[in-house]
Amino acid sequence: MAIHITQIGKYKFACGLFWQSLSRPRELVKEAAELARKIDSDLMVLRKDHATAQAGFAHSREGASRATYSLGAAVSKTLALEGANYDGQKQTAHNWLGAFKLADGMWAYFAVRDANFLPNGDFAGSKEEVLERLQGDYGLGGWNVVIGEAELADYGFHNFNPRKIEDLIPRKKCGEIRVHAWWALRPVKTTIAWKPAAAIGSLSIVLAGAGYLYWQHLKQEEQRRQFALEAARQKSAGAAALPHPWRSLPVPASLAQACFNKFSHLTAGGWQLDDYSCNVNSASYSWSRQDSTIDFLRVQVPAAQVDLSGNKASFAEPLKTSSGQDETLLDIKNILEPLASRLQLMHIAAKIAKVPSPPENPAGQPKDAPKPDWESYTFAFNSGALPPSEVARILGQPGIRLNKLSYHGGNWSFEGVMYAKLP
Repeated sequence: MAIHITQIGKYKFACGLFWQSLSRPRELVKEAAELARKIDSDLMVLRKDHATAQAGFAHSREGASRATYSLGAAVSKTLALEGANYDGQKQTAHNWLGAFKLADGMWAYFAVRDANFLPNGDFAGSKEEVLERLQGDYGLGGWNVVIGEAELADYGFHNFNPRKIEDLIPRKKCGEIRVHAWWALRPVKTTIAWKPAAAIGSLSIVLAGAGYLYWQHLKQEEQRRQFALEAARQKSAGAAALPHPWRSLPVPASLAQACFNKFSHLTAGGWQLDDYSCNVNSASYSWSRQDSTIDFLRVQVPAAQVDLSGNKASFAEPLKTSSGQDETLLDIKNILEPLASRLQLMHIAAKIAKVPSPPENPAGQPKDAPKPDWESYTFAFNSGALPPSEVARILGQPGIRLNKLSYHGGNWSFEGVMYAKLP
């Protein structure tokens, strides 16, 4: 994350620190110094708000120095003390976004979740760059308030508080800035040498990838075995229908929640998220490097796969979901029209197509072989910034199952199948 130095009054403030949460309350400085060595930083600042502790990191080669104060630390402390106006009252805000114009023409951007800065939630750039980040993060949902320049009110952010950056820096009675020593970047004093561990890291990636592929193989084999047992059971009982596929698939709310719970590497080490994709078996990410480094990425996602250029990376991990239920299906009219109507109210256009019925007597099948007692329709749509949990509630109807959720550029998209009883 590139450091940007800006002048406010007679003091220099830095934007663009790389933030990491700390977990050892009695050894905050030691823990922060260890992290600094891993990511090649020689300056840091510590902040504590609402019983959380974080360290922000920078490097002197980017223009930062001991005479520089962290703008993010100053602003977050003011908001922690003063709170913000939302839901009809002034109260503490643990989840907020901020975008502010600086005196030098650049814009500062902050993203705080659960009272902690996101790893690259401290950023300075052009107005266009900051608005792109703001709208992308806002689309994730769950923010108490958006704070920033009055001109942003036209973008329709809920619980918007118009404030300038100057309003969020404490002042003396005479109007001068009241700085606090703990805002200042401090040098990382420990000098323990770092030993390369590339070979071990590479081996761990290979082993992790192999383990994941083997896990997928075992899961597929178990699914085949279960389907074979079910088919044999129905055959021995003289069943006249095939196993219902929706019974083995998670309901939309279950898959959406599992996918959203895995959605935790938005800005891994300052890398920009290109795509996030999730299905019943796995969740996967792809990133672009931007101004960050591979070391920064490794701190957040040690098993990430980096391509030969060093500018693209990916990561996949298994997803655990529970099976659905064998609910009684509705006919297509009673399942499709209410769903389409609710989506239309939110200006969402869904692509829906009927899955062709299998041939009456496929080659090799006996004439009395069981036939499906249902028909299938695929659907796909983009919900924009609407959170997956909200979409899952809309899809919570008998016979509707999600196959895939994707996130790209602040927008969520969904693919799935509707099972309806035969007319």
